[in-house]
Amino acid sequence: TPELPRTSWDHSESKDEMTGEISVYAYSPTVEPTTKMGFPYQDTNAFLGVGCNGKREWVCVVFNIAQNLSDTKIEDGYNLIKTRIKWNESVENITLTQKWGASFIQFDDTASIISKIINSNSVLLELHWYGQEPTYFKFPLNGASETLKTIRVPMP
Repeated sequence: TPELPRTSWDHSESKDEMTGEISVYAYSPTVEPTTKMGFPYQDTNAFLGVGCNGKREWVCVVFNIAQNLSDTKIEDGYNLIKTRIKWNESVENITLTQKWGASFIQFDDTASIISKIINSNSVLLELHWYGQEPTYFKFPLNGASETLKTIRVPMP
């Protein structure tokens, strides 16, 4: 997992010591919410990440602290988060997945999300944190397309 904070899109790779499998990651600059949250979430920040291991790809938002999101649907081992996302000026409804105890939330429709990352200038994600007003994270996408080219490998 990349270190926080960053100011531009970057990439890294890791190797699974057990299997030898290589995973590569591209990640956005670190951002704070557009409006600072109150205690105990006042120091929250996040980045948008894309991972690839040659077999599959995934997209997630990684936070520096544990999320305490409201308006979620509890499933077996994870929560479903129904919220809104804005690509440039287009607002859409979206469902995200948060495994219990994870420091990230994951997008479901990976191919569509990666395409939107490549073809958009910015993305604004709305989340509802317990005891807070709706919270928004705006991730810049300038440089994302070039960085994603460096990590993406042909899928079998």
